[in-house]
Amino acid sequence: MKKSAIENRKSKMFLGVDGGQSHTEAVVADAEGNILGRGNGGASNHAEQPGGRERLRKAILESVGEALKISDFRFQISDLFASAHFGMTGGADYKKEIIGEIIKATHLQVGHDAPTALFGATAGKPGIVVIAGTGSVIYGENEPGETAQIGGLGFLFSDEGSGFWLAAQTIRLAIKEQDGLIKNAGLERLTLDFFKVERIRDLTTAFYNEKISRDEIAALAKAAHEAAENGNSVLQNQIRFGAEILVESVASAAGRLKFGGQFPLAGVGGMFRAALLRKSFAEILIEKVPQAEFVEPVFGAAIGALLLAYRQADVEITERLLSNLENSQNR
Repeated sequence: MKKSAIENRKSKMFLGVDGGQSHTEAVVADAEGNILGRGNGGASNHAEQPGGRERLRKAILESVGEALKISDFRFQISDLFASAHFGMTGGADYKKEIIGEIIKATHLQVGHDAPTALFGATAGKPGIVVIAGTGSVIYGENEPGETAQIGGLGFLFSDEGSGFWLAAQTIRLAIKEQDGLIKNAGLERLTLDFFKVERIRDLTTAFYNEKISRDEIAALAKAAHEAAENGNSVLQNQIRFGAEILVESVASAAGRLKFGGQFPLAGVGGMFRAALLRKSFAEILIEKVPQAEFVEPVFGAAIGALLLAYRQADVEITERLLSNLENSQNR
């Protein structure tokens, strides 16, 4: 490739980054939607906590650095991107300053990961996304660009239908079972065996003393799903209750956004990989929000961030660009 062509291409590099609780993913592409590189790094959340700034910096350097290992020319992480968008778990608090020190772009935005999940799931089209992983949040955007967000205020006050929520409900019911307040449904034994403790008090004390993390508690949700699929009616009811709350949140978001006709709705996150939650959600959705078209996500959140990078630079998201993204991500 001639030097002039290389320099012209380098001036039109776009970056999308999805920063989460478990890992950080970066995607670099040109102005036509051809993906040039992808990279992964560590967790990039909780930048305000001790060691968090260093962890965030390392995750960005790792993920973007790996994505920039492009074979046909050299592009350094210190070079100027045409546009870069970072969708971060927990939003931009404490993160924008750090990211701005590392990444230089004509258009740089650091925001919440919910818009990136939506833009990835619907390929940039108006609609609603339900994110249900360790936490949960419902986010939507309509044609005029108005937005609505339901939930997402953290495990203590919000996040119904999430992995942590289901795990916490299981533990609460296990405590009631232990205290003889409800019939034995095997929840105490399920909890004790999963965490390898002799008493539930050992588990709760460890959590309050920060010896067990929120993510470790949330991992119980998978075991709870398995028990429900094997016939545990108490947990089946809890999962359906969580699905109902998620659907009610979708209905609220759709009302705020004035979606009168059909609109795409996608579910992402670990909870939607569980058959029972997905089935319950789909059944309740048909009944309560029939105008919602429950669709499979087109792209992941990192490409959603890339699409937002295009939008903030006024690059039109055409069918050709989307086709290039789809084809190049599968290479």
